[in-house]
Amino acid sequence: MKVAILGGGVAGSTLAYLLSRVNYDVTIFDISQNYIKPCGDIVPNVYSPPYNWPQTFRIKRFSFYIDGERIYDVEYNHTKWLVIDKWEWINKMRKYSKIKVTHDPVLKGFDYVIDSRGPYPMDRELVYTTRAIVETENFNDEAIIEFDTKYTGFYWIFPSKENEYNIGAGFLEYKDSKKLLYEYLKGKIGNFKIKDLRGAPISIGNVSNKRFRIGEARGLVFPLSGEGIRPSAISAEYAFEAIYKNKNFNEFLDEKLKIIEKRIKIQIILLNIYKHSSFNLRRTLMKLFFKNDILIDAYLEDKLDIDGIIESIKSVKQNGSITRKF
Repeated sequence: MKVAILGGGVAGSTLAYLLSRVNYDVTIFDISQNYIKPCGDIVPNVYSPPYNWPQTFRIKRFSFYIDGERIYDVEYNHTKWLVIDKWEWINKMRKYSKIKVTHDPVLKGFDYVIDSRGPYPMDRELVYTTRAIVETENFNDEAIIEFDTKYTGFYWIFPSKENEYNIGAGFLEYKDSKKLLYEYLKGKIGNFKIKDLRGAPISIGNVSNKRFRIGEARGLVFPLSGEGIRPSAISAEYAFEAIYKNKNFNEFLDEKLKIIEKRIKIQIILLNIYKHSSFNLRRTLMKLFFKNDILIDAYLEDKLDIDGIIESIKSVKQNGSITRKF
């Protein structure tokens, strides 16, 4: 059976890897031979992909800032987030299939054509982000998320390896995120060296069509955190199962991804409430939210619904956390 996959990011490359292992004839159509899309490179430590990702850092400590003010710290007794080398992981999976570099693929003779083009169908609301890999001696092991209530979005500082950070910015109302990021780096880090600087759009809205789509092309990004690696990989696993077991592809994915997509919809609703609130109300809401262990836990694992919050209550009781209030 021949399968065409449009886009070789997380979802496309994971699906290609899984299908190739059972001798399907798989071709990835992409605009680049090697994967280089930037992001925060973090995943909640609650999922293991079928092809293991290389880990570069394990995060237990988090700090939250609002308009430059440090609001709250939380430290977990276990690894909460994994930092991964996403480029190495994806490019190794790509080697299991044929790669055709093209902007205009010829899609004849395939039994399946799966759309995994990330945000590039461009049929949803996007936020434009810029990410820098920064080398500095001013290093510690905490992840920082900082909100600027003038905009809808946040800055991030994630330790990626010793003396190195993944630092980025993404704001809905301000498309020149590179300029904002430079200003933030100067004020926050002090002495630093930028090793790599890239920008990319990220999906934060509903897509117009989900048929034969997986990963971010299907809208599988949590808009409040920007996390799309884990849901994209999960969607690829279900897509593989649908193809391999000859299921109705779209009905099968609709059912299997129901919980993830419900949580994404809830985050879209919360994002729209925030976007249309006054600056003072934004600050008040954020300060209340990020002083609650349970809500922070649900946010960090993208579980902001009733069932997810109950999961977080159990997790915090079982695993414990150390908090410091500012």
